[in-house]
Amino acid sequence: MKLMFKFLSVAFATVILAACGGAPQQSDLSDEQSLRSYAVGAASLREARQLLDNVKEEYPDLQNAEKQHIMRAGFVDLLHLEPQVDAERFQFELMSRGLNENPVMAGLPAMEAIDIAEEDEAANMLYTLGAYMAVQVLMVHDFLSEIDQPLNGGAVVEGFTDSLANESRMSDEEIDEQWDQMLVALTEQQQQSQEQAGAENLQIGLAYQEQNAQRDEVTVTASGLQYEVLREGQEDGASPGPTDIVEVHYEGTLVTGEVFDSSYQRGESISFPLNRVISGWTEGLQLMKVGAKYRFVIPAELAYGATERANGVIQPNSTLIFEVELLDVVDANAN
Repeated sequence: MKLMFKFLSVAFATVILAACGGAPQQSDLSDEQSLRSYAVGAASLREARQLLDNVKEEYPDLQNAEKQHIMRAGFVDLLHLEPQVDAERFQFELMSRGLNENPVMAGLPAMEAIDIAEEDEAANMLYTLGAYMAVQVLMVHDFLSEIDQPLNGGAVVEGFTDSLANESRMSDEEIDEQWDQMLVALTEQQQQSQEQAGAENLQIGLAYQEQNAQRDEVTVTASGLQYEVLREGQEDGASPGPTDIVEVHYEGTLVTGEVFDSSYQRGESISFPLNRVISGWTEGLQLMKVGAKYRFVIPAELAYGATERANGVIQPNSTLIFEVELLDVVDANAN
């Protein structure tokens, strides 16, 4: 069923505020949390403006000052985690990022009862733009909350609203300075988290290696690489040299059993020079003959070390397990 409603204009919203006792009190920007929060809100509107500028020729109605007020409504609604327009899509956006599990940001102004006609393309686009800006703010708030620097909803919305009216209390340079400070704080926290995760993963990996090495089927090389023969190769099969190109099928897992990469799942083998992969592979595959299938337990120092890989699935100092099937060897020096 189509929604048939009208917009509350900026002027009408001003009348409502006056009837309620005037405009809300301004945030104290001498307070670090308020300053940080105001900057985030102002930066969100600045980004929205840039997006609008990119389509202003194609959609001139998006520049309508009264309709742009709907962008604020979308922004506030999503900060409340209660989208009033296209609710199913935005609830999915919140859920996919785990934001719907968080409590509502403190200090938010009340939501405005506002509806949009389905045929009003500009208004729907503006609401959507404001809502997506709010999703980004919620992600920033989530990150900052982890380092005990949460945002204040009132100041965030004030920064957004002031900028919407071209009355921002912060210059672009001051906004950028706040973002730089937040980035430094988040980077430091991320480094600390990675160091802690790396230390824990190292201990977990060493315990797994120690237990695995006790199995009769497992051989441990001087480097610490562990291997188990699952299937012997062809009696006359070739073994690769350190610079040869190999064709393999493989599956990689963490010590938890979680698969992080698999050529079997992709349905096709892979070829690569043996000197272009982690040292555990370079060493291990030279032990194999074509047709063989081995299981390798690769210590972190022979894998990716303290580096995070696979979009964070492989954490720092992770011990990796690979089942590898050697399909073919190509002499890199062959003509």
